[in-house]
Amino acid sequence: MGTDVPAVAEAREAYKQAEKDALVLRARARARLGRAVVEANGCGYSLEHIARELHVATEQVRRYRQAYRDWLRDHSDAELD
Repeated sequence: MGTDVPAVAEAREAYKQAEKDALVLRARARARLGRAVVEANGCGYSLEHIARELHVATEQVRRYRQAYRDWLRDHSDAELD
């Protein structure tokens, strides 16, 4: 299919790249949320309080926090901004 219908092949590659870009965008946004959780927790807000404010379970807030830690493990904090 690659050479017979190049427009289809190009569109498919663009679609696959858009999926990859969306995953990175989502991971970055999740890490930013995790960073905000860490900062709020550092200012004295409990994870339970943050969870209530976000209308999610406390475990979800822990996962946001972990997403930030994972981001820092693999990237720099500056890459979030």
